[in-house]
Amino acid sequence: MWKKLGYGGLILILIYFIYAVFFKKIPTPLEQMQKDMKAKKVMYRLKDDAIIYADEQIGSEGDEVIRFKNVIVDLIKKKMLISGKEGEVNTKTSDVTLMKKVVGTTKDKKWEIYTERVEYKKQGDTLVSPVRTKLINTVDDTVSEADRVETTTKFETIVAKGHASYNNKKDKKTLTADKITYHDPTKVSLAEGHVVYKEEQTKRELRANTMRYDDINKIGNAEGNVIYTDPENKLTGNKVDYYMKDERVDGQGNIVYTGKNSVISADTASYFIKKKQVDGRGHVKYTSPTLIVTGDHVFYDEVAKILNGDGNGTYNYLPRKTTGTYRSGVYDLKTETLTTNDYYTANYDDYKMDGTGLVYVFPTGDATMKGPFNVRKQNFNVHGATGTMNTISKDIFANKMEMTSVQGDRITSDTGRGSFEKKEFRFDGHVKGKIRGNVKDLVNDPRPLVESEAVNFIGNTAKVYFVSHKNGSNMSITRSEIKENVHMTYKDITLDSQYNEMDSGRNLILARDKVMIDFKNNTKMTANYLYMDMNKQEGYARNNVKIISTLPQFRAINTSADKATIYLKDKRIKLNGNVVTYQGKTQISSKNAIYDIDRKILENEGNIQMQYEIQDNEEQGRSDPKNAAATQEVIGKLSIPEGEVSTRSGINLPKSMTASNGVPVTIRWRSSNSSLFSVSGRVNKQFYGGGSRGVTLTAIAKAGVDTAERTFNVSVPTESAHEMLVRAAKNIYVPEDGGNLPSSVRVNVNKGTIDVPISWSKNGDRNVATLRYGGASYQKQF
Repeated sequence: MWKKLGYGGLILILIYFIYAVFFKKIPTPLEQMQKDMKAKKVMYRLKDDAIIYADEQIGSEGDEVIRFKNVIVDLIKKKMLISGKEGEVNTKTSDVTLMKKVVGTTKDKKWEIYTERVEYKKQGDTLVSPVRTKLINTVDDTVSEADRVETTTKFETIVAKGHASYNNKKDKKTLTADKITYHDPTKVSLAEGHVVYKEEQTKRELRANTMRYDDINKIGNAEGNVIYTDPENKLTGNKVDYYMKDERVDGQGNIVYTGKNSVISADTASYFIKKKQVDGRGHVKYTSPTLIVTGDHVFYDEVAKILNGDGNGTYNYLPRKTTGTYRSGVYDLKTETLTTNDYYTANYDDYKMDGTGLVYVFPTGDATMKGPFNVRKQNFNVHGATGTMNTISKDIFANKMEMTSVQGDRITSDTGRGSFEKKEFRFDGHVKGKIRGNVKDLVNDPRPLVESEAVNFIGNTAKVYFVSHKNGSNMSITRSEIKENVHMTYKDITLDSQYNEMDSGRNLILARDKVMIDFKNNTKMTANYLYMDMNKQEGYARNNVKIISTLPQFRAINTSADKATIYLKDKRIKLNGNVVTYQGKTQISSKNAIYDIDRKILENEGNIQMQYEIQDNEEQGRSDPKNAAATQEVIGKLSIPEGEVSTRSGINLPKSMTASNGVPVTIRWRSSNSSLFSVSGRVNKQFYGGGSRGVTLTAIAKAGVDTAERTFNVSVPTESAHEMLVRAAKNIYVPEDGGNLPSSVRVNVNKGTIDVPISWSKNGDRNVATLRYGGASYQKQF
């Protein structure tokens, strides 16, 4: 029973609540006052300005001030009603003062005022409330409060002072300040002193010393120690314009934007709230836990994690202590990568880089130089047309590499790679260099290169090694290795070989394979091996040593020996072991000999033998039928198989043959293009991808004075893919310190260069490189 009564009571309460909220009509202050006016006992007319309705009147018509109880004032001309518990009327000035629970309303129901005291001044038509007052604009659904309010009966301009607030209930926005001046026609508020603007829905807030708020255009102009905040970001400055419709904040003067993981300071900035973008200009500085970027203009997209910088800026990657400058760049903050197509600089450890066009991944140190660049380390500089570098391992690769030093060293090549940390570099393709020579103490001697002491060289590939000076601020090239078609000059010596090694620290030169020394005095020396000590000015040659000297009045003199010692100071060569000299058909042999380079005099020693042959001119000019038959027989037997030209790099071209009649026949060869097919039989095929080319070889068979001649038209083909891979394998550079093995090797082909991929495997303690291209493969062990 009691439960039913309880439930019934709750239902009645709920019904009344619904009625009171949704159906019951609550009278407005205007309606309530108009109803109360009819019940008042007193009605007093103040001239034609106002009618006062009250329960009680204290004073009469002649009094200057008349008081009323429970009063309602109808400002007839001003179309406004004001009520209060007490009231005073000045009969002379028509001023009215109401006190205690004062309520005022305009007759159009737009404005309502609630306070404990209000003073109406006819002069100026002003309403002054010196106590805490609430103003309600029923049309805009706004509420204003302050300790003191000054306005007019039209409420066109409202001045609120002391803990003033403006609350837009519809938009759920509030504005508080020490003073707020509101202009109703324009919907503009001017707030002064400790201004706070808040948006309840977006949780955004704007604080300043002063603020002009345009409620129609939804713009807030704030000045003086401005602080804008939202749930994730903050922006401070001297002046800020907040465009609510555009969701944008513009700031001027010492602007500081604080995001989740970054801070941006600038002279001026625009913050796009929804897009989470900041456009900063003038002395801009972006700071994050890992990166600091400055510039004249910086655009930051927090969603895309992209930073665009322009105008002579700087960057500082803090984890690696990498600093530099840029003119225009894009920073991908997700991958921490800088991309620029303009001029840049970079500094890391004691390296300095500059150039045009860069992609730099800061965490890994990988830098791709898309244009000309320089990398400086102490007194050395590496320049390239394009290239790559890792600023952590310090490995450098460059196309069109040029290495120079402050001392005057210079080396150029088609490509190059190496590391100043590992103190070695490799150069490939058209290598040309000039380095300091005859330096007694590389570790302590930083003197510049002297042209007369310089070592000049060219070759197809080269490796150079460095040594650090004791002061730690400079380096020098201590050793160099040059391979393939090497040509070196030093002082009065020109040295050609297939391999050349120079030790600048000890002033030693080692050359091997097809070595030829030109003493620049119509004297040349060849050997398979040469060792020269430039400090002693002495050289040591062995294996197939030959001297070719041209005398003004004679033919060339050829001298061969097992070994030779070169004395550069004395311009003399000492020959040892099986010394044989030819001039024409005159032969002189001995165990030892001394050759004077300047005077071109050969002095033989030990077991000297001489053979001298006088030819019979008559006999020499007479033909012999046996000789003629022999030359015809031999020339007929000669052939050059096309299959051997296609599959081999060399053909055996016979130099002599004995005919069936027993006559010995000598054979000489001529080539129309010795660079393709030499008279030694070497075949130099066209680079891979080219076409075949024709060469004419001519054989001349001779016996006595009788000769026979025959020509062979040979087609020299292009390289096969396998032959190209064999040639490419010679260019593979394997670091001697166990560093990273190359993933590809560059090789010249008919139309330029290609990069051949390399896969690596192990064969015991050896590395095996496998090259594949064009359906062919080749392996080489290192």
